[in-house]
Amino acid sequence: MDVVYTLETVSLDDMDGFEFQYFVAHLFEKLNIGKAEKIQLVRDEGRDIVLSTHDGSKIVIECKHHPKGTIGRPVVQKLHSAVITARAKKEIIVTTGHFSQAAIKYAKSLGSLIELVDSSILYDLANRARIRLLKRGESTSVYGILPPSQRLLEQEMVNHFVGEAISKPNTPYQLTNTSVLNIRFIPAYLLEYSLHDTFSTSVGVVHRITINRGKILLSGRNGRIYPPELTRIITSASMSENWIPPEKENISSDKFTLGYSHVKKAGLKQIQQYHTETVSYYGQNNVHYTKTCVPRVSRILIKNFTQIYFPLLNVSCKIITRNHHLSLHGTQHDILIEKSDEGKCEICSKDLGNKRLLCNSCGRISHSPSIFGHSYSCEICGKTICKICTYWTRKYVFFKKKLCESCAKKLEREGKKIKTMT
Repeated sequence: MDVVYTLETVSLDDMDGFEFQYFVAHLFEKLNIGKAEKIQLVRDEGRDIVLSTHDGSKIVIECKHHPKGTIGRPVVQKLHSAVITARAKKEIIVTTGHFSQAAIKYAKSLGSLIELVDSSILYDLANRARIRLLKRGESTSVYGILPPSQRLLEQEMVNHFVGEAISKPNTPYQLTNTSVLNIRFIPAYLLEYSLHDTFSTSVGVVHRITINRGKILLSGRNGRIYPPELTRIITSASMSENWIPPEKENISSDKFTLGYSHVKKAGLKQIQQYHTETVSYYGQNNVHYTKTCVPRVSRILIKNFTQIYFPLLNVSCKIITRNHHLSLHGTQHDILIEKSDEGKCEICSKDLGNKRLLCNSCGRISHSPSIFGHSYSCEICGKTICKICTYWTRKYVFFKKKLCESCAKKLEREGKKIKTMT
């Protein structure tokens, strides 16, 4: 059985101090200890985060992102004063380093007022919250996106090329043969982030950005961003852990060439660009102004990153004698078509729209019967036929009786004069 993606994955080594504060707030919220009421992003009196607990009390959290550092007693003493000033229930000091023995002894002397969380306890808390903290040099799991099933491909191909076309006597499914020519697995990073920023002028707040569960997908080779539509179809349910691309003749895969640090830098830039917006407002003098709001990097938190391989399929869809090709991305549940040759009438080359007919003789898709005469229904058996596959014989004096090939040949054997429409 495939293992489904369930964990968040973050790298502490790639965080700056501000990002670490956001991460700690997120961690304590996931542990259901309280809601982050305030995250201080400037130097203050030792209160980086203020948590509001379920009973209405407050917990003050101070963050020290010093992986190789040791927190001494003077820091704890200073934070003890901050708890009293803030009238908080208690203070939690979180560090990626360690505490000196003097600091630990002093904290114990204060009872439950101050709690110390060093790197080992931090990893344990993260594990309880189902967050994986990567250590330097440690690799993360690579997930694979399983390609669409044959049944889903066939359904999508018929819907995409044929749509609601008139088709008699056979259904489009009976006339269509779908096959995968090749599959290429693309390496990518799925970044999940939060973004909270406020933009003000002399008249006050003119724009806010509040995103808690944003996602972008970046190439694992060059860092370029993939379309949001592709990001949306890649979900945890579609991922298989510790996945290796199959070794088959028509299957290939690329390799990851960018590490997380490079991808994070590219991701922050892409998130900034994606959420940059120019807004309009009126000043106090009633003059119209515009302001381009570019999110600050310090307000973006990369909450999770996942290495994945997602499939790019080249697919052939043969309808009787007509071959169609397209490229698509897909999972076991969804398909996103990247490139195809559909949408044009195979008689006049103009857009089809929704009104279309499937020729049951050759497989051409054309405009449905109209005054333009691109398609017909055989007037004997009712078979849907395109203009190229249509025959006719005289009907009364001035009219033509449209026929499919088999009905036309039958009348011809009976002595009727038969002609083609083209």
